[in-house]
Amino acid sequence: MYPENNNPNKGRNIAIGVIVGLVFAGLFAGCAAVVMQFVELGRNGQWERWAEANAEDEDDGLSDYGYYDDDGYFHYYGESEEDADDNRFGYYDEDGEFHYFDEDTGYDRRDKLNRPTHDEDIEGYDTGEYFSFPADNRTEGLAYTVEIVEDEYHDGTDTDIYYSYPVVKGDVPNLDHINDTICAEWESLLDYYEEDYRDYMYEGDGILAQLTGSVTYMSEDILSIVYQETVCYGAYLDYDTDLYLYCLNFDMKNGQLLENTGMLDIDEEFVEDFRERSVKQNADSVLDYYDDSEIMYCLEDPYYLILFYCPQGMEIGLNMDEGWATVTYPDYEEFLKRM
Repeated sequence: MYPENNNPNKGRNIAIGVIVGLVFAGLFAGCAAVVMQFVELGRNGQWERWAEANAEDEDDGLSDYGYYDDDGYFHYYGESEEDADDNRFGYYDEDGEFHYFDEDTGYDRRDKLNRPTHDEDIEGYDTGEYFSFPADNRTEGLAYTVEIVEDEYHDGTDTDIYYSYPVVKGDVPNLDHINDTICAEWESLLDYYEEDYRDYMYEGDGILAQLTGSVTYMSEDILSIVYQETVCYGAYLDYDTDLYLYCLNFDMKNGQLLENTGMLDIDEEFVEDFRERSVKQNADSVLDYYDDSEIMYCLEDPYYLILFYCPQGMEIGLNMDEGWATVTYPDYEEFLKRM
């Protein structure tokens, strides 16, 4: 005698359970088939071709070489866990050798700041026809002298800022104002880091920078100081790199800073001449990506304009997204604005 059925839905529940079981069994079988397919691809050496044929768009975080994990770290396909950890503490050079960001191993992080030049490829640099860096054109026997001071800034994170700057001494008007103006450039970078950047850093984020202040021209009448700046930003210094020239020209008779954008008579004829000289002086035409109106705009903007005195005459150029380019003008007086 069977017990009394106290659950009138028992039959329906059993049916549902059977259906669910069949569904899970089908899913398991499908997954097993996919796994077996990958195994077979690996055995036959066809995995790479399959991955290439089934690659998704770049927006999914994949690339031809690897992928980014949830923390934003890049991993190469096939790299070991040790290799992945290395990527967080150093970089690979052009020869494929890994270097740690650690001076104890003999590697100086400032090597990342070095930029190749093509000065040796242009005859005018060898003969002294064109101005080039590094420059130290300090002159003795004037009413004032200039000393170069080197300093460093470290805060215990991945931020290291190396800077040098001229200090003017002697009998000249507005001496304190001149020195304050010179120091304002590197001070502004330190202020930016401490007040605007540091509070929003991620792990491994920081700034590696080098600001080299040098004297490009020095006389009783004019003092020209130029900062060569290389600033690397971002996690492990891989996000952005700014290459920049910052120019200061002082009238030493009255101790005043000259306004660079007010010195030249910029018109279409000057832009055409500037473009032609750049093609001759620079190994490639860095201005090809800029039309004449863009060049004229940059030459009239203090952010983009490069202008300073040098023994050859005057150096005129532009700060651009790709870096900077300058042209030497021994005949610069022909292009000065007439008062």
